[in-house]
Amino acid sequence: MEESFPYYGANMAAAVCGGPRLHRTREWNIASNSSCCEDHPRENAMMDGMNKEIRATQLFDCADVGKTFVQEGRRLGKPWKIIQGPWTRGGTKAAYYRFMVEQAAAYPRTQLWHVNMGGRAKWARGRFARPYALTLHGTDIRENYWQEQHHAMIKADVDGAGHVWYTTPDLCEKAQRARTDAEYLPAPIDVASLPKWAPARKPRVFFPSRWDASKGGDAWVQTAADVAAALKGMDVDLVGLDWGDRAAEVGAMGVQLLPKMAKADYLLEMSRTHVAVGQVAGILAVSELQAMGMGIPTVFADAHPGYPSDLATVSVARADVGTAVRESLADPRALSASLDSVNYVLKNHGPAALLPRLEAGYRKVLGAAE
Repeated sequence: MEESFPYYGANMAAAVCGGPRLHRTREWNIASNSSCCEDHPRENAMMDGMNKEIRATQLFDCADVGKTFVQEGRRLGKPWKIIQGPWTRGGTKAAYYRFMVEQAAAYPRTQLWHVNMGGRAKWARGRFARPYALTLHGTDIRENYWQEQHHAMIKADVDGAGHVWYTTPDLCEKAQRARTDAEYLPAPIDVASLPKWAPARKPRVFFPSRWDASKGGDAWVQTAADVAAALKGMDVDLVGLDWGDRAAEVGAMGVQLLPKMAKADYLLEMSRTHVAVGQVAGILAVSELQAMGMGIPTVFADAHPGYPSDLATVSVARADVGTAVRESLADPRALSASLDSVNYVLKNHGPAALLPRLEAGYRKVLGAAE
């Protein structure tokens, strides 16, 4: 999954998972003589006696996948934590120092690293090496792995991982070409943290995904045009994100483009919609899943066959999206009850439902390292 809105605020970096790549930099020689970087048998034995749970630390995040798993794990008493990348704090020298200090502090208490996004596992193999799991989120395996300038780096990450997951079904073929035992682990959605669905008084149609090639390109822009045409003459607000190199085109069609905002504010904006229109790249990104997790009827075109048969969306061909949106506006509440998308998200994307698969992967990583 590559969705992690820059609309959530400047401090989130432009989509953590799709943001600036880590280029080769000087590895700061910090804490090399510090006791915090050494294994302490007495301390470790004490911790093992206190808690037999796997001590996992997520390195970096993408679309809140790592954060959501860690929150659920900690709710259950698991000794998990997450360390964000220095690019989320401006990518300055001070940010790199802070990251290295945080990793050094976590190292003695960490049995395995869980790296989010291919191209970043050098941090799990370097000075503070531990066995690691890797989650592939989209561009890393869909594009970068196969490009000459990135292939060696990402291949090393994939080959060195004790286990590999991918987050959307469209990645299966390429992920398993790179790693035959790669496993589908859907992005987790914390339904309890989402705002309550509260449609505005005026009918509102929301496009949750950004406007660029990764979300469907020309077909995505044409979908917005089709929706606008289907609703011509109706008093309906069309709302989307001012994000992506095609945003101006849909703005000219009458789609209201939202400015940058905090994540909580973005979710509140989405909670006021009557119908959401999913991207047309065949997958549900975190944004669409969040809409479904609120109970918002979501029109979804040309779903990838890897999704389950009970997919709780208004599933249509791309050419029929405009008509489907118009029909869905007739009674969004009744449609929501019929789709029951909240329970679908809980069953297929709820962190509690996914944790057993995550922990099985962790055990595989540690077993291979023995």
